[in-house]
Amino acid sequence: MRQTIAGIVPVALFALCALSFNAQVTQPSLPAASLTQAQASHFAQLALKCVTREFPNKPDHVINDARDVQSPKAQHPAFYGCFDWHSSVHGHWMLVRLLRLFPNIPEAGDIRNALNANLSAENILVETAYLKQKNRQSFERTYGWAWLLKLAEELA
Repeated sequence: MRQTIAGIVPVALFALCALSFNAQVTQPSLPAASLTQAQASHFAQLALKCVTREFPNKPDHVINDARDVQSPKAQHPAFYGCFDWHSSVHGHWMLVRLLRLFPNIPEAGDIRNALNANLSAENILVETAYLKQKNRQSFERTYGWAWLLKLAEELA
């Protein structure tokens, strides 16, 4: 069971690689409920500020040897911002969600640029390799995994 669940996280990360954020969103829009575009812009600005802010940072990291002592961005090039890994994943989810709900949001270009930069195939491969290393099978489990799966779902 643990190997099956641990296998889901790399699959979700690889799913992120296959997506292009330059194309128009093709999924049907969900009802925006009571969220206005102005509020969506405010949330987008908050997430855009944090997904590229490396410090301060609170890593949840098992150090196996001296090679594991690296900056947050070196260890997690896709999800290094927002103070910790799961908050970065959550911030990326929020950006994708807001872009889908409000495709003409003023921050749309900045959102696409941040997503393209952080969620590049190269960065996702580094994230996946990290999760496959010794003592990493439970990294950010279950809370971070839940946000990663929500991000993959939002991108699907």
